[in-house]
Amino acid sequence: MPDYNLSSISAVSASAELAHIRANQEPNQDSYNAAWLHGYADALAHAAEALEPQRELMEAIIGYMGEQYDSAELYGILHDTLEMSDQEIRSLGFDLPQCREPDMGTPTKKQKGRKNIFYER
Repeated sequence: MPDYNLSSISAVSASAELAHIRANQEPNQDSYNAAWLHGYADALAHAAEALEPQRELMEAIIGYMGEQYDSAELYGILHDTLEMSDQEIRSLGFDLPQCREPDMGTPTKKQKGRKNIFYER
């Protein structure tokens, strides 16, 4: 059985489509497996649909933040406060200069408190 990704609304929608495909591949559509898979696919589709207003609200909030803050402040909020990765920030549609630089200078949770020492040869 495929591993269904439920990490985001779009991933839930894609998983619902995969579950529908898998359910339709069952040789006996009257079987327990087919019924269970169809039910699972329908539940995933319903969950994705129910989460849509939250996604729209988050997009509006993120869009507002993009208009109100300069790139350094916005990056600080998204990366430092909300602990979003550079990839996640880019996936929101932001093209911030801070996302292009390697994270070597930004300590991770494990590195906080330790100083990064770089030696030249």
